[in-house]
Amino acid sequence: MNRTVAATQFIGRLGWDDVPAAARGRTEALVRDLAAVCCAGVATPTARIAAEYAVAQHHGDQAALLYDGRRASATGAAWANGVLANALDLDDGHRLVKGHPGAIVIPAALAVAKTVNASREDLLAAITVGYEVAVRAGIALHARDADYHGSGAWGAIGAAAAGARLLRLDPAQVGQALGLAEYHAPMAPVMRSAADPAMTKDACGWGALVGTSSALLAAAGFTATDCVALDALDALGGMSAEAGAIAVGDASSADGMEAGQTAPLGEHWYVEDMYVKAFPCCRWSQPAIAAALSVRGTYEIDPATIAGATIRTFAASAALSRRPPTTTEEAQYSLLWPVAAALVHGDFAVAHVLPPAFDDQRIHDLASRITVQVDPDVDAAFPAVRRSMVTVETTGGARHSSELTEAPGEPDDPHWAELIDTKFARYAGSIQAESPFARLLS
Repeated sequence: MNRTVAATQFIGRLGWDDVPAAARGRTEALVRDLAAVCCAGVATPTARIAAEYAVAQHHGDQAALLYDGRRASATGAAWANGVLANALDLDDGHRLVKGHPGAIVIPAALAVAKTVNASREDLLAAITVGYEVAVRAGIALHARDADYHGSGAWGAIGAAAAGARLLRLDPAQVGQALGLAEYHAPMAPVMRSAADPAMTKDACGWGALVGTSSALLAAAGFTATDCVALDALDALGGMSAEAGAIAVGDASSADGMEAGQTAPLGEHWYVEDMYVKAFPCCRWSQPAIAAALSVRGTYEIDPATIAGATIRTFAASAALSRRPPTTTEEAQYSLLWPVAAALVHGDFAVAHVLPPAFDDQRIHDLASRITVQVDPDVDAAFPAVRRSMVTVETTGGARHSSELTEAPGEPDDPHWAELIDTKFARYAGSIQAESPFARLLS
């Protein structure tokens, strides 16, 4: 069977019972994780602005805003909820796409599901297929384009797939939905936002809006050009050896697949390879945060005795902003601020990326005494493996170093599910019965 036809049929017909048990478990856990993330994200200025904008500019009663339960159109809710889901940079991700599928796919699926009164099983199947398509689209985009685009650039295609599944589009319409999403997706230059942090971030809200719009438009007969639709689908049946080598960047990936090995839909489940986050900031700073917490705890270091610290890391982490943060986004896209906060407080939590944390002079002072070094060996392993080391120097002349450390929540972390439980208990409390998440968490 032509792999384009096979891909569109897979997207349009996947049932929840067709998903292997391990992948079903991961999908349900990732939904629980995003519920906690969204509850925590309500405290951010960007989430408030997005909710107000959606209500004012996207009038409707089709879907609920996760921010406060108000109603908007399906596209407006997808946009605002996508912004909320990534507002703290606490949402899930995949190593090989260097971005965040869940914050795009799940808001889009929730918005479309409400318009068709989808069952719990259909919604979960749509979310799963959205993850599978989004990650493959991201791998394909990074392989063919030297520029590093934000998650909205490829996540929009996953969101369109989720919407197409819920709308029960036929294979031709599925192809049009994906083609529209690829054509209109935001080509967001994410490193610009990392170097000069602002609310633009990873374009997750825009990816959710474009994906939702694309599915709804395709259902109404709106078409994409054939070449665009085929380009969008080409990577979904597998990837070439050249594309795989570029995407993985190593002899083999951390996901147990050889570089260049094809990953047809339904044969490898990328949802099982998702990482989750312990800290509300860019994933690239999280190995250094974990290393800082490890060395602080192992050697029982009194933060008042820290004269300075050195971070050995990979180049992408070293490129994060080093300015003293004054906004939530600047704190999230920093390397020095979260490491300094972890050394001072023995934790890095949501409170540390919100006012009045930016008035904490102890963190600012220590951050100014941290040196960052790019380790060639550590950099060569990126993005399949992301590790950092922190060395702390005390006023008494002692030097204490962590091991090379990965961030918690990697897909093979034995405490992966426990991390989600901790986040849920810390940030979510109880989900209200009227929340779009409620029936998914049952």
